[in-house]
Amino acid sequence: METQKVVFTNKELNLRLAGLLRLPAGFDLSKDYPAVVVTGPMLSIKEQAQSVYAAKLTELGYVTLVFDGSYFGESQGEPRYQELPDVKESDIEGAVDFLASLPYVDESRIGGLGICGSGSYMSVAGVKEPRLKAVCAIVPAISDISQSPMMGFFKPADEVEAAKAAYESGEGEMMYLDFMPRAFDEGAAYYYTSRGNRLGWTNQVVAWSQLELVKYNVTEIMKDMQKPYLVVTGENAWSRPSSQEIFDAVPHDDKEMVVVPVASHFDMYDLAPFVDQAFEAIAPFFERTL
Repeated sequence: METQKVVFTNKELNLRLAGLLRLPAGFDLSKDYPAVVVTGPMLSIKEQAQSVYAAKLTELGYVTLVFDGSYFGESQGEPRYQELPDVKESDIEGAVDFLASLPYVDESRIGGLGICGSGSYMSVAGVKEPRLKAVCAIVPAISDISQSPMMGFFKPADEVEAAKAAYESGEGEMMYLDFMPRAFDEGAAYYYTSRGNRLGWTNQVVAWSQLELVKYNVTEIMKDMQKPYLVVTGENAWSRPSSQEIFDAVPHDDKEMVVVPVASHFDMYDLAPFVDQAFEAIAPFFERTL
């Protein structure tokens, strides 16, 4: 497997995004390869859970791309650390643009895989981006975020709106949410240990991101999903109700939901045997659809 640092553009925002492109072992420039865009949890950077899944997909023969989203990691965008659903979707569109531009990628065989928050973003991208031919969502965590446990990370809306107005007028400081606090034991076991802690990652997110997130109703959007669709969740994942709601909203029969026994939400990011069990469904899904 060869890993290359790459740069591509979110054309909608005119921002340059930093990515890692993985090429299968024995790469042959004369061949046309299927490819998968792999995106990770909310606030994540490219070296975290998404690279675990991308590497395993590349071992299976896919060209894969992970990247830092706009406002995060090595990618451009100010103010830093904004978690905005529409931007996440346009980042995915830019990633598909980049893969489709590569002469050795078969544009008719590009898929998407998203984890946690981007399990939801990638699902929506599957509705909106025609070049994504199939989508896999790992523990997708956002259905209607206003009804989600993630509301516990949010501040009162009027307080956030006032802070946003003050900042934009030059009269106030940036307000942040403590989005993945150490007190959240299961998340801390990933983000604050060698499993997931990476240079450039922060749990801070611009507070007014919540004003967009709270309006993001993935369940409604997924009623228009027409692509092959796979959801993988954990038996004990806190996100499992959201994953079920998203899956149930898809109107066609070319869909599958797999529940990995015993696994919690964060177990599905990187731990054995849970990721391997997920690939027992992922591998045949992409083999069939790409």
